[in-house]
Amino acid sequence: MISKLNYPQIGLFIFAWFIGDLLTPIVIRLAHRIGAVDRPHTYKIHQEPVPFLGGISIFLAFSIALFSILRFSSFEENRPIFAVILGGFLVAILGTIDDFKPISAVIKLVILFGVTWLLSLYRVNITLFGFYWLDLALTLLWIVGVTSATNSIDNMDGAAAGISAIAAFWTFYVSFYFPPVGQEGVSYVAITLFGACLGFLRYNFFSPARIFLGNNGALLMGFLMATLMVLAGWSRGDKAKSVIVPCAILCVPLYDITLATILRIKSGVVKGVIGAIVYNGRDHLSHRLCALGLSKREAVLMMYLFGIVGGAVGMIISREEVGPRVYWPMTAAALLILVGLGVLLDRAKVYPPSPAEGGSKADTTP
Repeated sequence: MISKLNYPQIGLFIFAWFIGDLLTPIVIRLAHRIGAVDRPHTYKIHQEPVPFLGGISIFLAFSIALFSILRFSSFEENRPIFAVILGGFLVAILGTIDDFKPISAVIKLVILFGVTWLLSLYRVNITLFGFYWLDLALTLLWIVGVTSATNSIDNMDGAAAGISAIAAFWTFYVSFYFPPVGQEGVSYVAITLFGACLGFLRYNFFSPARIFLGNNGALLMGFLMATLMVLAGWSRGDKAKSVIVPCAILCVPLYDITLATILRIKSGVVKGVIGAIVYNGRDHLSHRLCALGLSKREAVLMMYLFGIVGGAVGMIISREEVGPRVYWPMTAAALLILVGLGVLLDRAKVYPPSPAEGGSKADTTP
């Protein structure tokens, strides 16, 4: 299969990785100069101020590398890809502003709706129902959900960027190697994002992290992964596959936010689904893995393993010869495993004792 790779994909990957590795130290110095740093305090584990503009270096590497090849083609030919780049730029700006001055959830939702509507004008939207406004609403729900889910796993060094890199790799693999569902443009976008993330991870994964993603990076990663899943053609006419495959590739962030929501309600920490979603606490997948005895590095690597396995499952299901008789049992088995894992993770002591047990009010600090 390696022989099937050609210059554009290899070149984009190497160039994006190189640009990301080159620009990240520059962004680090710039962030220190303008004071865009996350300073240590009671609830932070780092001891020195750490820049939080990681999304800027990833976006620059991603867009510069993509434009290096898009300049050889017409705008009309690649309208969806240009729309994704523009949308990524707007979301990165939104996240950067949010890093300096927190923006309300309502305003974020309005802006994300505007970006989603803009994408739909360039044919980047879900077409599951065939009714424009219903598909647009579903696209908005998907983009907001994946963006929030990706933001929720950005709580340990290398977690969000690494999981996004793994998801981008599997998206590239499926879109490039399986012609029945393949799209050349999607493979370009995915492999470029993969390279940009790897260039950034050198400075984010190894302890101590020299730069954080920040809200700008977490929102950007979530947005790009959500739109990539929409942009890709996962099957020919099989709507079930079009839902299962992207969910499998993005299993880690989706599982994290689902598990956190369910266990928050079950534990009584919050009341209602909305309260569970907006709750901030140390009860995400990575925190639970640490509470069960893993180190922070081991927890992140375990999440990487989950992402690799989930992506592999999605890759298998995406193949044209794999029909419902195969992928439904696979999906059911995967869900049972996730439920069993959830039962195990529920044993992790991540919430303070309740007042009745001699504790104080639950900690809501991220």
